[in-house]
Amino acid sequence: MSSNVRVAIHCYRLVLFWTFLASAAFASGANSTENSIAGYGFEVMMAKLDYLQYKLHEIELGQKERDEEFAEKFTKLEGSIESIQWAIIRHDRDAGHNLTSLQAHSQKILTQQTACANHEKMRNEISQLTQKLNQSIGSYSMLLPPASGFNGSVKSRNEAPVKLSENSYPFAAFCEQNSFGGGWLVFQYRFDGSLDFYRNWTEYKQGFGNINKEFWIGLERLYQLTSQGRYELLVELKAFNGSYRYAQYDEFQIGSESEQYPLKKLGTFNGTAEDALTSRHKGMKFSTKDRDNDLWSANCAVSLEGAWWYNSCFDSNLNGRYMNKSDQKSMNWSKDAVTTQDILND
Repeated sequence: MSSNVRVAIHCYRLVLFWTFLASAAFASGANSTENSIAGYGFEVMMAKLDYLQYKLHEIELGQKERDEEFAEKFTKLEGSIESIQWAIIRHDRDAGHNLTSLQAHSQKILTQQTACANHEKMRNEISQLTQKLNQSIGSYSMLLPPASGFNGSVKSRNEAPVKLSENSYPFAAFCEQNSFGGGWLVFQYRFDGSLDFYRNWTEYKQGFGNINKEFWIGLERLYQLTSQGRYELLVELKAFNGSYRYAQYDEFQIGSESEQYPLKKLGTFNGTAEDALTSRHKGMKFSTKDRDNDLWSANCAVSLEGAWWYNSCFDSNLNGRYMNKSDQKSMNWSKDAVTTQDILND
């Protein structure tokens, strides 16, 4: 019986020992697992710290770049401010200069307007005087016809109806006082196309139109004037685009009706326009639609719908049609469309 007891005690001890060993082994395994988990958490923490350090470094670099960009923009802004300050100073200086120039130009315009007003007043007075004169000698739709005997003289600077002799009819005249020193008697004036210049021989001989508008003074008057002394010719031209030119001749005379009013004398040319009279028109007789005196087989006046000292046919055609286009019928000087004012001076 005692033998069985010992076995039982031995087995009990064995069980206790095994239990102890199992407990120790389990405790050792648990410690190992806990150590493994702690090591993984440390690695994760270190990785996050490395990432945070990287982001911080990245932020520092971005901040540095923004600081440099800001410094560059600030430098440019300072330069722009200096440029604006200089521009303001220069603008103030230029504005002062422009103001002085504007005042001088305004004074010049005022002077010109005063002169134009005086000129307009003079023309109105001449017109009124002409109307009074017409009441005593009868009304007329064209310029008054000249008398047969002209033996007097006339100064083209007269600001009143012109009378060539004591026995002649006076006629209204337009005297230009602003161009080239003044003293010019205008014998043809066109500026708006309101008057038809495609007319017959009689009308060109006697004259037509109104001196306050467009007109032709008349070939007979022109002959009587130029045959009494030495006259100069001035042709003022203004293109439809506003450009201005002139042609001046130091001598001008036409012949009588029996000679067909030829362009008898034409002096030395001077001016900013071309010489559109000398080569083809000097010495030529005057032609109209009903009086063909040109050298062409047909009638230049009919073909061009004008009247002039045509050759065969023209370098100038100042009595052609008033129109702003490239057409041989249009009034022109060296084939340039213009508004005209033909004036002469003694």
